[in-house]
Amino acid sequence: MLKRLEVTVLVENQAGGRGLLGEHGVAFHLRADAHVVLFDTGQGLTLIHNADALGLDLAEIEAIVLSHGHYDHTGGLAQALQYCGGAEIHLHPEALRPKFNRDGNDIGAPAISVSALAPGARLHTTDQPSEVVPGLFATGTIPRRHAFEDTGGPFFRDAQKAHEDLVPDDQALFALLPEGVVVLLGCCHAGVVNTLEYIGVLTGGRPIHAVIGGTHLLRADDERLAHTAALIDSLDIRVLAPNHCTGLNAQCYLRTRFPDRYFEAPAGKHFLFGDNR
Repeated sequence: MLKRLEVTVLVENQAGGRGLLGEHGVAFHLRADAHVVLFDTGQGLTLIHNADALGLDLAEIEAIVLSHGHYDHTGGLAQALQYCGGAEIHLHPEALRPKFNRDGNDIGAPAISVSALAPGARLHTTDQPSEVVPGLFATGTIPRRHAFEDTGGPFFRDAQKAHEDLVPDDQALFALLPEGVVVLLGCCHAGVVNTLEYIGVLTGGRPIHAVIGGTHLLRADDERLAHTAALIDSLDIRVLAPNHCTGLNAQCYLRTRFPDRYFEAPAGKHFLFGDNR
C-alpha cells in the first residue's frame, strides 16, 4: 500500500492554469511515494511545455504506462523518452496494432512513437494485471461483462473498416491508499462499470475512493449514464474527476448527480491522496 500519491494532470483537452496549454489527449504525472510514473503521453503537442510550466522534471520518470494505443495517448512517447530514456514502458500486447476510426482515419500510435520502442527500449508487455511500482498497478485486459457498455466507437483494425477493433488493449491504473483505491483512466474503452467492477475483483473488494480520467461517455445514452451513476453511488466514490473523452453531456450529468464529489480535471490540476504532510 502507498503512503502518498500525488496526481498531476499534465495533458488534457483544457488548460487550467496560467501558461498551460490544452490539446485533445491526456497524460498524468504520478508521484507514488518515492517513485515517479507517467500514465499516457497525450498527442505530444503540450507534454513538454506543460511539464516545464508546472516544474515537473520528466527525467525523474522511471516508468511510462500506456492505457491503450490511440494517438492522443501515445503521441508524446518519443518526446518523453528524450528525458527519461531509461524508463520502463508498460503496454498491452495489442497497443501498437493498426487502429482506425469510423471514417477510416488512422488513430493509432504515430510512427515516431512506435520507433521509440525499437530494440533497446525497456518494454514490459502483458495483458495481465501487473505491478508498475510498489502499490501502483495496471489492470491489463478488462473483462467486458455488461452489454450496455461499448467501446465508444466504432473502431476498426483496417482503413477499409472490415475488421472491428474492440480495443482490447484498454487498461487502467489503480493504487492502494489508506483512504481506499485510487483509479486512473485513460479512455476507459472497456467501460466504467466493467473497469471498476474488475478493479474491485483485483483488490478483493477494497473501497474505491477516487476515479480520475477519461470515461468515454461521449455518446452514452441515458441507460448507460444511469447504470454508471448507480455504480458510482453504490461504491460511495468520494472523488470523481472525469475529463478528456467524457463529453459535455456526461460531465453535466455527473456533476448534477454528484455535486459534492465532482471535481474538474484540466491540465494543471493536482490531487493528493494519503499522507498530506
